[in-house]
Amino acid sequence: MLDLSFDSIRREVESAERFRDTHLSSLRTMVEKYHGPSYRDDRNDPYIDDPENFGHEYISMVLPRIIHDTPKFRIRCADAMLDMAVGKRMQLAINRWARVTKLRRTLERIATDMLFSYGVGMVVSEPKPESRAVDGKEPYLPRLYRISPERFFMDPAASNIEDVRFMGHCYACDKNDLLAKAEYDKTWDYDAILAIPSGTDLNEVRDDNGRDIEDRKEIAIYEVWVPEADQAAAETIDEIFGPGMVNGTIYTFVKGRTKSSSWDGYIRKPIPYFGPRQGPYTVFGVYTVPDDPYPLSPLMAVQSQITDLNEHLASVRSSAAAYKRLIMVDARNHKLAQDIKDRPHDYILLSENLDRERVVNLEVGGITQQQVQYSQIAQDRLDRVSGIHDAMRGNITGNATATEIAVAESSATMRMAHLKRQFQECVDDIGRSVCWYLWHDDRIVIPLGKEGVQMFLEANPLFTGGVRSPGWEDVEVTVDTFSMERVSEALVQKRAMELLQITTNVAQGMMAMPFIKWREILSVVGDALNMPNLAEMIDQSAMQKMMQPQAPAPAQPQPAPNQRTNAMGEPSPIPPAAMAGLSAAANRA
Repeated sequence: MLDLSFDSIRREVESAERFRDTHLSSLRTMVEKYHGPSYRDDRNDPYIDDPENFGHEYISMVLPRIIHDTPKFRIRCADAMLDMAVGKRMQLAINRWARVTKLRRTLERIATDMLFSYGVGMVVSEPKPESRAVDGKEPYLPRLYRISPERFFMDPAASNIEDVRFMGHCYACDKNDLLAKAEYDKTWDYDAILAIPSGTDLNEVRDDNGRDIEDRKEIAIYEVWVPEADQAAAETIDEIFGPGMVNGTIYTFVKGRTKSSSWDGYIRKPIPYFGPRQGPYTVFGVYTVPDDPYPLSPLMAVQSQITDLNEHLASVRSSAAAYKRLIMVDARNHKLAQDIKDRPHDYILLSENLDRERVVNLEVGGITQQQVQYSQIAQDRLDRVSGIHDAMRGNITGNATATEIAVAESSATMRMAHLKRQFQECVDDIGRSVCWYLWHDDRIVIPLGKEGVQMFLEANPLFTGGVRSPGWEDVEVTVDTFSMERVSEALVQKRAMELLQITTNVAQGMMAMPFIKWREILSVVGDALNMPNLAEMIDQSAMQKMMQPQAPAPAQPQPAPNQRTNAMGEPSPIPPAAMAGLSAAANRA
């Protein structure tokens, strides 16, 4: 087990930060080249003025493809009864949570980090900011926060992110706010916080160069999550939340100058982590590097090709700027030189006894053919390695054949599909962390809105957390296929027509071939067409009732000849006198 003393954890964090910085050594330069020198006046270094701004081109083309809309989550429970009682209601709750908390904006920032280096998201359950505490029972709401890659760190001894023994982040906080919190929350060490000088470790949190920020009396706080330190903490939190709710411990300290005497060096008592097993952090990455916990980004992998291309394009630009065309005239013929200088373009100049050898055109500088050829080679190599081609840029010159364009598009689609899938799996993890709090935290209350009214037929449907039922490990949380991608108007219309055609054809097929598992087929087709509810659009129970043969109505007794019937069509008794009259009439006949 790790040594959990203050000095040991501090040394572990310092080692983790040094290891992290080796992976981010080029990040700030890449970001400055991405926004260019015109974005900030203090970023006027000519080195960042690349002729080919490939970083901006890549982000502008790839980012809308992976996160364009708010994701739609889908929840399935292995237990059918639990799925009907809790799963549907929780699915409405998390999708409404995604819209209320502006999840798409946060995911867009994390996706940008992922394309440059790696993204980090942190899910916590906290009180709603617009709600006041009423008897300590104010409603809570899960939140997703974006953590800067430069503020995040993890165990440098791990070979994969699943093997880390600790991870954490740092953030800036007002010293006065910490002191005010320590007055009523006795888990904080008031005296230790008071002794910390303002501005401690702020250089670890942000780069204030060029910002001219006033002294806000801030300090840098470090929080470290240690998943294996949950034995002692479990005894405390089990009394509050029940058994099995602790997954590690969070240690809080200031790395710089102080040690708390109350909590063995930490400025806050070690807090049991009430959260999912995977911890509060989700790391977004595209490619895996063997035996290294930090993922590899697409732009980081091709940075050397980007640099090579821009160095040669800068050379071409410099040669083009140095190009000059001069006219040399015999020094003894001043009149001819002056006439050439003063006359406009296409002017016919008359000269007596003109010697052609005394007027010479001279060109200095300019672009060479070798520069053009190598620049094209470097551009083609960068496009090949990065997977970006002219068809994705929207540049179709007509030189390439349809087969070549199809092959290039297929290769780019395969790479883009992997990138989308990596991002979607991380969003799945975010959704599962949020659902963990919905399942276990009874302080969470989410209105379900109009959709809940239609589904559950309730006047004011709510989702209240704290299900506390067995079966959480069997709950599946996924993002609907293509729900985060951009959909054009033509595609929406096409899908609507396909939906009409599919439902009518399948409904007829269900009646003709009931032995086929149509629901499974419609689920597969619905995922392919981004219609996750396609299998529920046909009411099979109503169709089965229509197909069942109707029982014949009970036959009504037919009246005998000359038998009277009442208003209901039933035989009515004939009086004896009438019967005698009928017999006499029959005899006379």
